[in-house]
Amino acid sequence: VFMGTAALKNKTTVTVTDADGKSQDLTAKKIIIATGSHSTPIPGVAIDRKKVVTYQEAILQENLPASAIVIGGGAIGLEFSTVWNSFGSQVTIVEMLPHIAPLEDEEISIELEKAFKKNGIDVLTGHRVQSVETTDKGVKVKVSSSEGEEVLEAEQTLVAIGFKPNTAGLGLDTVGIKLTDRGHIAIDDHMATNVPGIYAIGDVTGKFLLAHVASTQGIIAAETIAKHETIKLDYAMTPRATYCYPQVASFGYTEAQAKEKGFEIKVGKFPFIANGKSLGLGETVGFAKIITDSKYGEILGAHLIGPEVSELLPELTLAQRMEMTAEEIARNIHAHPTLSEVLMEAAHGVSGSPIHI
Repeated sequence: VFMGTAALKNKTTVTVTDADGKSQDLTAKKIIIATGSHSTPIPGVAIDRKKVVTYQEAILQENLPASAIVIGGGAIGLEFSTVWNSFGSQVTIVEMLPHIAPLEDEEISIELEKAFKKNGIDVLTGHRVQSVETTDKGVKVKVSSSEGEEVLEAEQTLVAIGFKPNTAGLGLDTVGIKLTDRGHIAIDDHMATNVPGIYAIGDVTGKFLLAHVASTQGIIAAETIAKHETIKLDYAMTPRATYCYPQVASFGYTEAQAKEKGFEIKVGKFPFIANGKSLGLGETVGFAKIITDSKYGEILGAHLIGPEVSELLPELTLAQRMEMTAEEIARNIHAHPTLSEVLMEAAHGVSGSPIHI
């Protein structure tokens, strides 16, 4: 392992510069770029790393804020809100879109918002941040909505509005690597850039900013370099999970997206409150929702909210990959009592015949 910053010198050489300013060249036939991403700043808002922080400072700080304003209702914001709230911090989420978890199915977002409010988290949707000011006691955040402006106060503010790729200083221009319109490194199905011998994986490609996507991309790149048989990654059907409370897990198209793409759909839905294991755990919030193509029975997506739903998702993603139908999932015997029975019931629900509701 060579510690330092790296830049492409040419198509086969990387220059590594250490903390003392000493440089050395490393040469290889193949190069993989995996430089990740960094938090997107809010224009005009300074990150002082104490009162105004990103996820990096938030996860390393030794003391929890007594109160916090979380700017952004995506995965990072939702997860930190859950953790801080569980330890007694007063948390307010500010999201400019109509719902938190805006990339999820709308029913999931609505259910999550209700759960957050019940847990004592203030949720302000449809609110845009105008300014952030640090004070002796903490921060003041001015927000605006269709109802006007207001100033929120807290001990700390977490900026969690997204990520930008780490491409600066890599020497991409030196070798002519192409970027997408949003500044990510452009790749093909084998993770290859437009420059022969140079590959890119992970957040820097902008496909899906998830660790398991990055690792899968890495496997595909390695198999390609080794001239081994590999797969084509279907990003649309990639599983994703948000570790908030309650958990959220999903893959594929939302109901709205499926309709926009012209599918005639059938939807099966089953609540955790009607599941025996959920009742035993005392975790009854949420549901499982399966979306299928009504013509061929193809699984188009699944959206879950509730206890340990991230652990339930692989059954559905494997079923989709193997081109199984909801009926085949429903006919698969699920042990009782288990949380997985909600999948069986939701699959039955696609044809309108859930067993226990």
